[in-house]
Amino acid sequence: IRFKDYSSTNCLSMTNFAAILLGDSVAVAVAVAGLVAANGILNFLNIYNTLLICRLVLTWFPSAPPVIVSPLSTLCDPYLNIFRGLIPPLGGTLDLSPILAFLVLNAFTSAASALPAELPPTRAVPKIPSSSQSEFLNLTTTQEKWMRRISDIGSKKSGGLN
Repeated sequence: IRFKDYSSTNCLSMTNFAAILLGDSVAVAVAVAGLVAANGILNFLNIYNTLLICRLVLTWFPSAPPVIVSPLSTLCDPYLNIFRGLIPPLGGTLDLSPILAFLVLNAFTSAASALPAELPPTRAVPKIPSSSQSEFLNLTTTQEKWMRRISDIGSKKSGGLN
């Protein structure tokens, strides 16, 4: 097979493009829904972290306005009470349980930020096109990934006989 030299013309391999495969529309919708859910969880945890900080700072001021303290207490105290039962106050007044509460919340936030990450495939992906072909065709890395994905979908439809 002879390849035409596309270096002097404006071909698709030289520009950015997007493609949606018909068989992937459900997978794309599920991926987008998962990404939206993961970002929603992450945003909630970040807001809750901010509310906890506000609640703990307001405990330093005994004359804080109840209009502010009461809603924050309603939202934050059930979570903080879990850790107050685990770590008793030192000297009767120094409460170190919020430290553990923040560590657990930080672990949940880190897990939520890792939710939309893609895991590497468990089996070897056929390398199509090969590196010499991709250099010859001037394919970008994104285009190479699409080529691998298309060849993987084609091999699944044909029963893996490709």
